[in-house]
Amino acid sequence: MTPPYESEIRAQIVRVLGGALQNAPAASRIRMPARDAHASVHPPVDADLPSLAALDFGTLYGEKLVDSVRVVNGWLLFDFSPAFFSALVDEINRALPAPERANETLAQNRMYVLSRHEGSGCPDHPAFHRALVHALVAHESKAAYARAETAALTLFHSIPTQERPALLSRCGALGGAMLRLLTQSH
Repeated sequence: MTPPYESEIRAQIVRVLGGALQNAPAASRIRMPARDAHASVHPPVDADLPSLAALDFGTLYGEKLVDSVRVVNGWLLFDFSPAFFSALVDEINRALPAPERANETLAQNRMYVLSRHEGSGCPDHPAFHRALVHALVAHESKAAYARAETAALTLFHSIPTQERPALLSRCGALGGAMLRLLTQSH
């Protein structure tokens, strides 16, 4: 079973863009993650990019989906809201069953250990957001799964050592959600 979360995100973006464009882009044209954003799409050349960037992309899982949209070289770059990431983590943990521990990878084991900590939602940190987006699309290919595993294994690398213990104690739900996504995608 492929988790539905990335397809629901893409569908929401397509739905909003479809209301503003004559031809909505296909959901497969929305890239997740993008190089410098959580998602991106290249609209038609004649599209009014500033007006597309100003659209309200609504809510998903009860929270505002898109925090900001930037226009860079003809692309729309989407950054999702911190509240959305927290709602997404809670939804994944609620909807997907806890995985069996047999044949787990190193990244899955690390996420299992992280899931044993306290915390709900997703702490507001760019590394956590990016890793979660990588885990959402891990099912798309072996390369995507490898990127998701790398993101899981390096989750705390960009955080200064003295700040890690405080964040670690709040990442239990994030670890559980990433474990579920990686297991479903493996």
